[in-house]
Amino acid sequence: MKSKRRLIVAGVIAAIALVVPALALAAEWKDKNGTKVTKLTEFTLNGGEIFETTPGNGMTCEIHAKMTTSGGSTASITEFKVKKCEGSFGSFKTTKCELNVGEGKGLPWTVDVNAEDLTVTNWRIKHSFKGAECKEPELDKTIASMTVKLEPNIKEMSVLSFDGKITNEKSEQTFRTDGSPEVEGTNNGTYGIG
Repeated sequence: MKSKRRLIVAGVIAAIALVVPALALAAEWKDKNGTKVTKLTEFTLNGGEIFETTPGNGMTCEIHAKMTTSGGSTASITEFKVKKCEGSFGSFKTTKCELNVGEGKGLPWTVDVNAEDLTVTNWRIKHSFKGAECKEPELDKTIASMTVKLEPNIKEMSVLSFDGKITNEKSEQTFRTDGSPEVEGTNNGTYGIG
């Protein structure tokens, strides 16, 4: 009986030995010098976004967002607004249909830190349109999991580059959004992950 207990204890110790180093290697927020972030830090993001309702049909827009973290391996997107859409293409160009309001829903969105990028969970944007020729008065889409790249590198983030899409059961694109908003102010190039 003692040898059976020893085997169980040895198995538990071996499992802990495998898990603890993996936890220690988890990526987290750091400044460009490699120091862990321990206080509330806010990133103001402004830049462009393109959304397509189907391939080749969409708008080019300006977005504004805010992301916050207090360190560790998470962050939150606390604000996301589509400021304006000026360029339209495909079916949006051939109709008199304009953006009325574009905003993030279900905020804050959870951001998880990975070894080389970020993952945003439940990225939900609602666009409403105005114009007599709009095919849809509203577009409310959720991307369950979206990867966000840090540019120019993971240690000195100046731009967050995202590209996500929704497909139907036939793997045909039914919605896509991509963009590269810049980090503004003194936090540009100052923080990253590691």
